[in-house]
Amino acid sequence: MSQAVAQELQALIADYLAYVLRRDPIEATQLGVHDHDDALTDLSPDALEEEIAQRKAFQRRFAALDRATLDADAAMDLDVARIDVATALRRLEARPPMQTAPYWVVEQLGTAFSSLMRDDGQPPELQAERLLARLRQAPAYLATAQAVLSPQTAALHVEMAFTAIKGLRSFLQSAVGGFAAVAAPGLVQELAAATAALQAALDDFTRALQEFAPRATGSFACGAEMFDFLLREFHLLDLDHRQLAEFGAARMAHDKAALEAYARELDPARSWVEQIEAVKDDHPQGADFLKTYHAEMVRARAHCVAADLVTLPAGEVADVKWLPAYLAAGAPLGLMFTTPPFAPALASELVITPLDTDAPPERQRQHMRDNCYAFARSITLHEIYPGHHTQRVHHKLATAGSPMRRYFSSPVFVEGWGLYTEDLMEETGFMVEPGVRLFKLRNALWRSARVVVDSGLHTRGMSFEEAVQLMMDEVHLDRRMAEGEVRRYTTHDNPTYPSAYLLGKTAIHDLRRRYQAQQGAAFTLRDFHDRLLSYGSPPVKLVAARMLA
Repeated sequence: MSQAVAQELQALIADYLAYVLRRDPIEATQLGVHDHDDALTDLSPDALEEEIAQRKAFQRRFAALDRATLDADAAMDLDVARIDVATALRRLEARPPMQTAPYWVVEQLGTAFSSLMRDDGQPPELQAERLLARLRQAPAYLATAQAVLSPQTAALHVEMAFTAIKGLRSFLQSAVGGFAAVAAPGLVQELAAATAALQAALDDFTRALQEFAPRATGSFACGAEMFDFLLREFHLLDLDHRQLAEFGAARMAHDKAALEAYARELDPARSWVEQIEAVKDDHPQGADFLKTYHAEMVRARAHCVAADLVTLPAGEVADVKWLPAYLAAGAPLGLMFTTPPFAPALASELVITPLDTDAPPERQRQHMRDNCYAFARSITLHEIYPGHHTQRVHHKLATAGSPMRRYFSSPVFVEGWGLYTEDLMEETGFMVEPGVRLFKLRNALWRSARVVVDSGLHTRGMSFEEAVQLMMDEVHLDRRMAEGEVRRYTTHDNPTYPSAYLLGKTAIHDLRRRYQAQQGAAFTLRDFHDRLLSYGSPPVKLVAARMLA
């Protein structure tokens, strides 16, 4: 290995990450980097032009390095850096979100504020001061966003912006005062004044969007060329949009047949839809939500240990807590906060939305049914043990010497792991109850339908309503849930992401088969999973190249 090239690479990565996190202070806060907590992202055309120029310069510098002279870890760092800069640059040049995604502009503000209200080791008083700084900058941020709106914006994305504004208003009304009262009583009045000024700025932004709406004539579809670029260059997958659509359709047919067959086995007189509804009737009372999820977390962790599935590193900790009231508006069931990659601890939290006892009885009943025991079991293992928390802890420990891989996460790896763990737990005897297995099979159909809708919306001319109808007809989501799903699939940064769950799970299963064949009698699940998780979260193809070498 050339020490000179390796040192040049590490210095270049340090420069690149310093620039990226300075350019996007909101993302920096989410990642656990607090150097820019008092700033918002500059949405101006000059800043965009400068960012594109900077990323092109970094791309040239990464391209100039000789990969062949690096050891395996450094080569993977370089691969990940090249993927990251190329993908970010292509997205910025094709459809800058600050100009074509007004919903994103508003959602970013919510993220900027809420990420400062979470407990990640920062002094609460300091978090409140930084929150105040961001609140005071927000009116100018919105004014810039208003000025740069492009007619390339899709009408649907303007509609989504109105929904995001409503959610942000509700969040501001409930969140800032509640947080300030606990974290920094001395700043309550200043935070209230800054919040009021932002509410007025949201009035102006709403009026501007209403006037702009007739000129929003763009399409939410990214197009086949961009879609194929993401499959090939971001996810490192050897297929295009046509092959993906065929794969999704075949998996939908397979998963639907498996679901229907299992439902007939359980009760030939009732459809799987009727049986799912019956499973949802077996639920905890609202006061018992937390106890239910915590018990499932403990049970899943114990199974991981007993079945020797994966190393649970020393110092890792996960907890289940009530969602703070000021966050409830945007989280009907709850949220998962995995340990931020650059924060010091190995702690994650699953926060559960309490039952609103002031809501109408039918709404309370639906909330309890949505938190049925089968759902609690499947979501807890997916999110915590051995799911996203476990993977994120390994990610942090594996990338202690690699800032680039600590920063980067491939959806195919991360979401693929979450879905793979559901298969793993069933395979090893954890998900044996009929209701839980039925839910898992329904969710498998849901994930395969995502692939069909994802490729359809962005490359095959599928309309929003056609996608919603497919999710209603095939997966039997209610209209509200189906519309929410499809809206998410249309967002600027989401093409190929809905497909990543199933593609990633499939890739991990394929790697496991090949690794097991190579290891023979020496193969163990724990060894496979520990090795799989020992590289961070790069595309599965890069991990396979290392593990099968």
